[in-house]
Amino acid sequence: MTMRYFFIVIGIFILFISDSLCSFRVPPGTVLLDKKTYTYIDVTEITVLDWAEYLFWLKKEKGEQSEAFLSAIPDSVTCEKLYGAFRYFSHPRFRNYPMVGINYSQAIAYCQWRTDRVNEKTKKEKITYVLPDVQDYQMAFEKQKKIRKINSGIEAVNPKKRKLTGIGFNAQELTADSNVIVAGIEEDHLIFDDNRGISYTLGFRCKAIIVKE
Repeated sequence: MTMRYFFIVIGIFILFISDSLCSFRVPPGTVLLDKKTYTYIDVTEITVLDWAEYLFWLKKEKGEQSEAFLSAIPDSVTCEKLYGAFRYFSHPRFRNYPMVGINYSQAIAYCQWRTDRVNEKTKKEKITYVLPDVQDYQMAFEKQKKIRKINSGIEAVNPKKRKLTGIGFNAQELTADSNVIVAGIEEDHLIFDDNRGISYTLGFRCKAIIVKE
């Protein structure tokens, strides 16, 4: 019953943001990463609201009992360690927090879903969404504005941001290598570590690759 309540409430927000996935020159929510390879990277981590949109679509199109929907549900116990509330999905306070409580396979599935939805609406060029690799993160970290003071803990992101933020100092992040995560910063250097599985500090963002046809 809790999940049903969440989806009815969150559906209001889904309708508001769905169109933004499909109109672009620069993929929505991203900044240029490498001009030579037509690659872009998300400005912030994938948020609770982003994941809610994903789940809403899966439930509507695939069914509440489908494998696609059930396999995309995050680990609630892990999520509650960060958000501190059972109804974090339906509460507006948490919508801009990084999505945690998911594993590598779930993140890959989200990337594929995002790829499919965007490409439904474009004919001139195709976009592929994937997880950034270690080199991508290092490049993005160099482009990111230096942080003078890093707060402890994970904070909500600003959805209106137009510049890279959060790499190394907010949620830890999954990479294209299932065994490696972005773990933090040490003396202005990005630190990578072993992926130990689902964690309340571990989220992700996407890289977008434009393929011109």
